[in-house]
Amino acid sequence: MNSMKFARVVFVFEAIFINAGVGLFCFFAPAIFLSNFSPVAPAQAVEIMRWYGVLLGVLAVMVLRALPTHDERVLKPAIEALLFGDVAHMAASYLYFQVMPVWSLAFIFMIGMSTFLASVRAYWLIKVYRMKK
Repeated sequence: MNSMKFARVVFVFEAIFINAGVGLFCFFAPAIFLSNFSPVAPAQAVEIMRWYGVLLGVLAVMVLRALPTHDERVLKPAIEALLFGDVAHMAASYLYFQVMPVWSLAFIFMIGMSTFLASVRAYWLIKVYRMKK
């Protein structure tokens, strides 16, 4: 399997298991999801987490619709947006850690996955832009 196919497999895995799976989890059980990061969550935070689940669902649909086209012009804007989200997610994680400096398993996993996904996306985008030339 070449590196571009590997990246597409990662994108499918993320769309199905991370975005759709975690999105459903956040939508239907936001308090349980939040309990992985903090023992106490205000009701407003729980409901905002439900909306995060909606956003993850939208991202899953976007990528799953773009991937089967095998047209990089269709997939590229989605991957660029997700890479921007990775950078914003890392910044938000840094700010979160300033308030809640606890290295929970969920926090470590989240940082690791964001770093891995950002790396795969950046690699894929560099390859796509180089193929274009």
